[in-house]
Amino acid sequence: MKVLKKICALCFCAAFLMAGCTPAATQPTNGPTDPADPTVLPTEPEPTSVLTEAPPKSLKILAIGGSFSMDAMQYLYQIAEDAGVEEIVLGNLFYGGGTLAQHLEAARNDAGAYDFYKNADGYWSTTKEYKMSDALAEEEWDYITLQQVSGLSGIADSYEEDLSALIDYVRGINSTAKLVWHMTWAYQADSTHEDFARYDQDQMKMYGQIVDCVKTCILPDERISFVIPAGTAIQNARTSFLGDTLTRDGFHLDKQIGRYIAAMAWYAAITHSPVADIDFNPAKLQISDDMIAVAKEAAENAVADPYNVTQSGITEGARTE
Repeated sequence: MKVLKKICALCFCAAFLMAGCTPAATQPTNGPTDPADPTVLPTEPEPTSVLTEAPPKSLKILAIGGSFSMDAMQYLYQIAEDAGVEEIVLGNLFYGGGTLAQHLEAARNDAGAYDFYKNADGYWSTTKEYKMSDALAEEEWDYITLQQVSGLSGIADSYEEDLSALIDYVRGINSTAKLVWHMTWAYQADSTHEDFARYDQDQMKMYGQIVDCVKTCILPDERISFVIPAGTAIQNARTSFLGDTLTRDGFHLDKQIGRYIAAMAWYAAITHSPVADIDFNPAKLQISDDMIAVAKEAAENAVADPYNVTQSGITEGARTE
């Protein structure tokens, strides 16, 4: 009898131990599981765009600049029109090689020192010997842009008090338009421009100094509403398959894709309106769809991160010549 009880006890223990080693049934769960499990698909956040505003009904922009503002604005009318802007007026007070100091001198002397380019119908007209005072009062401008001449754009002491005094002058005639800074681009790496020596013929050094000047000389002035990071858009595009080939002479932009990138940056920065569906192409024989994609990417990335270069995701593509 005792032997039988011992046998039953041993059988019970064995059954208990076997039950304890048997894995429990897998329970469904809504939480995360083993990341090594091939059936688990990671969820990636949806990309967000900084360009979310509806296109404005009207857009009136006056640039106080020179050849770099001419490059940047060349295709701006058509880009804005394609995006859905109904009324567009663009003006460019052109002073070739004009520094902030020279713009201020012309303003104070009320001198007819400018070629005034205007575009209200898709075509640029030109009036010689124009005064800044007349241009400032010509339209109810929404935005007035300012810039430093390219060679001095990264030299902080070239701004000094000239910029502040020029803003005072502009505000004295037009107190309603938003003042905007046009951040220009660094020269091509092989540029022979004499002012490139200020930056040791180093493109990234020039770009870095331009950014530093924006941060130290422009952003602290609350009268300037925002910055158009055209220089960063160009630098962004240089990391794409296009490479460092966006100028026609080492500093002025290529008349096709270079100007298109800058204009796209102007439109994106000023309106914060999406650019993905813009179809306008100023030169289909010279600008491929891949190049258009680079321009849009470079502009949007520049608006999202205006003071740093963003590597392009378009490292291969067709470039027409």
